[in-house]
Amino acid sequence: MNLKQEIPVARLENTFFRIIDIADSGFELARDNHRHDFFEILWFTSSTATVHYIDFEPFPVESGLIYFMAPGQVHAYEGVSPSGYVVVFTLEVFSRIMDPQLRVLFNPFMNSGVRIGEEEKAVLMQLAELMAQECRGNKDFFILLYYLKAFLLHIARVHHDAVFAFDKAGQRMSLLFELLEGNFRRERHAAFYASALGITPKRLNEILHEKFDLTLTRILHTRLILEAKREIAYGRKSFKEISFELGFSDQAYFSRFFKVQTGMMPLEFRSRMFRLSESGTAKKASAV
Repeated sequence: MNLKQEIPVARLENTFFRIIDIADSGFELARDNHRHDFFEILWFTSSTATVHYIDFEPFPVESGLIYFMAPGQVHAYEGVSPSGYVVVFTLEVFSRIMDPQLRVLFNPFMNSGVRIGEEEKAVLMQLAELMAQECRGNKDFFILLYYLKAFLLHIARVHHDAVFAFDKAGQRMSLLFELLEGNFRRERHAAFYASALGITPKRLNEILHEKFDLTLTRILHTRLILEAKREIAYGRKSFKEISFELGFSDQAYFSRFFKVQTGMMPLEFRSRMFRLSESGTAKKASAV
């Protein structure tokens, strides 16, 4: 059995922004595991009796749910395409969104999506149409950026979870996730992140408990396992290489850590991903 199966990369080529009306364009969502090299907003306006997967975890396909994905996240969908919109844009666009309350929407710890009501849906529909019109016309970078920011601000405003509170603690959490992305492979101590945020480790964990009911250790473990799953599923590297790149000095310790966190050894997880990929390919072939 060949387990060296890479997860393909979906790329945003020859453009910096695109909005796709799933129903009108015939956009096909039925895809095996794939990664993005762009940011993506996935807004369902109808429901189907299936799920889609973000970083190997299942999430419902329901009307009114909006999901946010950052580059590198793994996505999969199989089933009848719902109606809705897909908005994709480059890192250059994202880097111009300076609001912490908007940037935090795309962090990999918050994949469960945001649910909007009918009143907010009408506003978002108008903004989606404005983005679509601009894409069909001049495709001005800054006009699309302002439409996108308005779109995200409306979503953040209706989401009342403490995670999205635009207070001092909320801003710190947004900065924390950026720090984690750049340092989680090597830095495992609260003191490093707390110092960068200008607070004590105790205060950092108090904020994390208030916002997420989590500790920094739990978040770091979650991020490490997420990266391990991505690398293992890609199939390009040996387990020894993966363990070293994630800051583990010993492959056996990495394997035990992975087993404790996921219930599977790395080889079991890679085999499972390969079987799912083979199954999806067989289904597509039989449907032709």
